[in-house]
Order: sequence, then C-alpha cells, then structure tokens
Amino acid sequence: MYDVIIAGAGPIGLYSAGLCKKAGLSFRILEEHGEVGKPNHCSGLISTNLGKLIEIRDDFIDHKAKGAFLHSNDRKVSLTKKNTAAYIINREKMDKALSKGIDIDFNTRLSDFTVRKDKVIVKTNRGELEASILLACDGANSLVRRRLGLHPEENLTGIIAIEKVRDVSDHVELFFDRDRLRDGFFWKIPRGTTTEYGMLGRNVKYSQLEGFFGIENYEKMGGPIAMGPVKSYHERILLIGDAAAQVKPWSGGGIVYGLKCADIAVKTVREALEIGDFSEHYLSRYEKRWKKAVGKQIRYGMIFRRWYKKTSNRNINAVFYLMRMLPFLNKLDMDLL
Repeated sequence: MYDVIIAGAGPIGLYSAGLCKKAGLSFRILEEHGEVGKPNHCSGLISTNLGKLIEIRDDFIDHKAKGAFLHSNDRKVSLTKKNTAAYIINREKMDKALSKGIDIDFNTRLSDFTVRKDKVIVKTNRGELEASILLACDGANSLVRRRLGLHPEENLTGIIAIEKVRDVSDHVELFFDRDRLRDGFFWKIPRGTTTEYGMLGRNVKYSQLEGFFGIENYEKMGGPIAMGPVKSYHERILLIGDAAAQVKPWSGGGIVYGLKCADIAVKTVREALEIGDFSEHYLSRYEKRWKKAVGKQIRYGMIFRRWYKKTSNRNINAVFYLMRMLPFLNKLDMDLL
C-alpha cells in the first residue's frame, strides 16, 4: 500500500509528486495519456510568481510580456510594468521538466475509488491500487470530483488558435465586447515565433474566433475550465488545482494557484500520515489553509465575474475610463497575490 496516489500528471500532479518524493513518501502517479504534456489544453500565460514555486528554465519559455492592452468595444487601457510581468510558457516542455525523476503510470485511467476506514482503493483500467490518501489532480473534468457529486459554479471552455506568424510584442491583448461574446473575452498572445488567438466562454466556436481576428490557417488546442471552487477535502481525498476549480475567475488561469495549493495539500498529507488521521474533519485544514492563501482572490474574482456576465458594454466602457485615470493599476500583480 502506498502513502499517496495522485490522479493526473499535469503540472499540479507532477509538482505534487515531486513534493511527495522530496518528503520521502511512497506514491504512484496515474496518467490516462501516453506522454507528459500532451494533449496541451493551456495557453501558458503565467505570471512571474511561477518562479517562486518552480525553477524557471529558458528552454520552456517561448516569450515574455511586460503588460497587457485591454480593449472594450470603445476604449483601450494599457497596463505596463518596467520588467517582465508574465512568461509565455511552452506547457509541454514545462510539464516534461517537472516530470524528470518521477515514475509515471502512463495509459492508466482512474475509473472509480472506494474509501474504507483504513485505506482508499483506486480502480483503474490496469487494476487496483491502495493508498492512505488520494490526491485528485485530474483537471477541470475531474472524475474524482464528479464521483463525489460536486459541481463548480461554471463549466467554461477555452479555445486557442496558433498561427505560424512571428510576434515579438511585449504586450498581450484582451478584448471585452458583450455584443461579440456575452460571458467571456478574446485574447491575443505573442509567442515569439508564433501568434496565439483565443477565447473563453460557455458556447465558444472557432468560427467566432476566425471572425473576430480574421484568421484562417492555424493549429487548434484548448479545453474545459471549471470556475467557482468546490469542497476540496473528503475522507482520504483532497482535490487540487482545476479539479477543485482553484482558478482565477477573471482569466481562467490556474497554474500558480494550483501549485500553491499543492504545496499546502502535501504538507497536510505529511501531517495526516504522522498521526494516522485521514478523516474529513482533519483534512479540512487543507481547505482552510489554501483559502487563506488564495481564497480571497478567488472570491472577489467570482464577484467580478457575476457582475461581468450581467453588465453592458456601456458599463464596461465606463470602467475602462476610470482605469485609465488610476496609474497604480500598473503595479498590481496579475495573480493579485
């Protein structure tokens, strides 16, 4: 029997596995696909706070940005820092860097689990495994979350088009227009050797992306985004990252928050192993801790998102007008940490 079973070998699962290895815990990490980093669902625009959590390597940075241009249907706001504000990451290369030294069970799909008094039994397409605790890092469509009957406030989709056109701008661009996309936004990200276009919302289509940016030939990628956190602790189970909907509601990004929550989760697991208590009551300290770290940001972000879905372009233009008169916004952290 293992100390920990980790479902999902994305960045959050891999980082959790690395922490478990460093702590001397026995673990297995399960990945339904045959290779780390594929398929890629993520844009990879990540704040420099990433460097506080993992080693930043030049080989997985495609480009860097100093700021963002925000567009409404009638106004433009520029947010610019003196130094780098965000990395544009090659997620496949980053995930592969995180996987070094980690043994992964590829092509292993978690299908169910059973919690008993003394262990959790995890069922997969390749047999059963037993552990003291299960860490669900299995993404926005988390099977663990669904089996627990939990539902985030929103299930959105982010779609991405990669055009083979060089773009070395040092600003990303975000477009907010309720007439074109009622519950989300469009973006353009310079990736150095390529250009990324994307959109986030409930019923997004590539035809909308093509019409908005006038693009034709591109590579498609993207995936689901869960917003509005769910209960993240249960007897012998913790949910981390997208599985718990620990994402920024104003952008859908979740890497930095997920890594911070993984740190907290593994610390909680170590404590639980020391005293042999994996009860829901004891593991509730995980949620209290991660909410202290990023819960306020997510809560305020959800308030903003609910407002945005109901507001008008006129109100958005008014907000942009006020933003242009507030220079301190250029000093804000994009994770609001």
